[in-house]
Amino acid sequence: MAALPVIAVTSGEPAGIGPEICLRLRDAGLPARIVVIGDRSLLPGVPEVAHLPLARPRQAGRLDPGNARYVLALLDRAIAGCLSGEYQAMVTAPVQKSVINDAGIPFTGHTEYLAARTGASHPVMLLAADTLRVALS
Repeated sequence: MAALPVIAVTSGEPAGIGPEICLRLRDAGLPARIVVIGDRSLLPGVPEVAHLPLARPRQAGRLDPGNARYVLALLDRAIAGCLSGEYQAMVTAPVQKSVINDAGIPFTGHTEYLAARTGASHPVMLLAADTLRVALS
């Protein structure tokens, strides 16, 4: 039997819905080994967490530019893991572009960020549902 693929999931904006989405992965029964990247304090009960500490304490629903670099560090950790072969894929929870920009960091979105970090010349965003796949380029 083949080993399960290892998928990195970034927990996204700590004040947003990302950590809660990651908590639901506990019981999803996915045919993969899921590693959630984020602060352990936001992910109680998640079996496998690649811990990155928050820069500042989270208040649910209150965006804090002080955690903008933390949000980008989540992406950087997943990218590094994919490039090294530690992870076979990555999934990203939502981030809030405006709070990253409020921290003085130019950020237009996941797709552009991932392309810049990996040197991809033609990035494509894939949205998927049960019977529908849409690729945006």
